[in-house]
Amino acid sequence: MLDLYKNIKKRRQELNMSQQELAEAVGYKGKSMISQVEKGNVDLPESMIIKFADALQTTPSYLMGWSKIPQTVTGHQLEVVEVKTINNVIPNVERDHLFELYQEAPPEIQAAIDTLLGYKKPDA
Repeated sequence: MLDLYKNIKKRRQELNMSQQELAEAVGYKGKSMISQVEKGNVDLPESMIIKFADALQTTPSYLMGWSKIPQTVTGHQLEVVEVKTINNVIPNVERDHLFELYQEAPPEIQAAIDTLLGYKKPDA
């Protein structure tokens, strides 16, 4: 779980976002809660991890440390573990369309796809 807190802080800094801005984006009243999250003092439920991922323009799997590469695709963030494999199998236009469909899918569908493709650890 420590990766989650480090990755939240890292991604916030990459986006030049203040703790106050992130707090407002996820529905917290002030930056002190973000400080506590980044220190690992708060146990975040899945629903909040999703909110953090949305606010930080990435995916829950990236924040959790299960994927290391967030890639921007047509204005959205999508993690790609095996970029070369995907590039060799799916032409660019089709790949971009699939990524758009993925981003528009409900979270439970995205989670199922992540699990099937190995982007996310399956539930034990």
